Amino acid sequence: MSAQRLTSARAKASGENVAPCARPAGPPAAGSSLRWSPAGDLFGASVEVHRCTVRVMTAIERPLKLGEVLAETVRLYGERIWTSVGLGLFVALTLLLGAATGHFAGFVAIFSLAFTAAWAAAARLVAGDRFGEAWVQVALRAPVLLVLTFIVSVPFALSRIDPLLLLLAVFWLGLTGFAIPVAVLEREEGGWLRQLGFVLQRSVALARAEYLHAVGIAAALVIVYVLIGQILLQALLGFADNGRLASTVLVEIVLAPFFFIGLSVLYFEQAARALSAGRRS
Repeated sequence: MSAQRLTSARAKASGENVAPCARPAGPPAAGSSLRWSPAGDLFGASVEVHRCTVRVMTAIERPLKLGEVLAETVRLYGERIWTSVGLGLFVALTLLLGAATGHFAGFVAIFSLAFTAAWAAAARLVAGDRFGEAWVQVALRAPVLLVLTFIVSVPFALSRIDPLLLLLAVFWLGLTGFAIPVAVLEREEGGWLRQLGFVLQRSVALARAEYLHAVGIAAALVIVYVLIGQILLQALLGFADNGRLASTVLVEIVLAPFFFIGLSVLYFEQAARALSAGRRS
């Protein structure tokens, strides 16, 4: 069955979010690789793939280099600053909850769930949802996302044990991680088990479009997250005698949204790369 463009009426019938999306104060900066959708088209261009349709507010029209992905991440972060802060606050609070358990297993469980939820919400925010709407859509995909937590997020959480595990986790993330944004932005007809199989196959297909590129950008985002996080943490600890707990919360509020928005931009970029490769073949 061929893919078809989703209209607002069909989206309402299927339970999709059709509320007006937030728009920037002005057009994208000159040279931007993203374009805003025309008025009246909720999420902009419909990117047709396989047997589903991705509706996005901003459409990446060509493959991007590392610097361009980071630039688009910064731009989206700035244009949706309050939703970004809300996302960062969610991550910070869940990390505090994980640390409060006092057990590594408890921390891994909570961190993994937060990782999945934050990436899924960030993907919806990048697609144009308002903050509350994004979380509603995440909740609707909870069964699939819960399974993806074990497949994608737990290995990343365990990588805190050793730097070598972090390296392996980044390679695993570049292969399976796209399943999280696929789960909240693309749809396959059928039950959640069928949807789970679809999102995993789709993630591998997106990774194959340029696997090392995806791994490289994911690694760059991890490096920014970790290194700048440590610099900010040390600066805050030395400023006005801030406690480590308060400093960690502030760092997560600032940097966590950048990390997850960056991963979401990477998903859209890989989708554009896969479509470009399909047209050439």
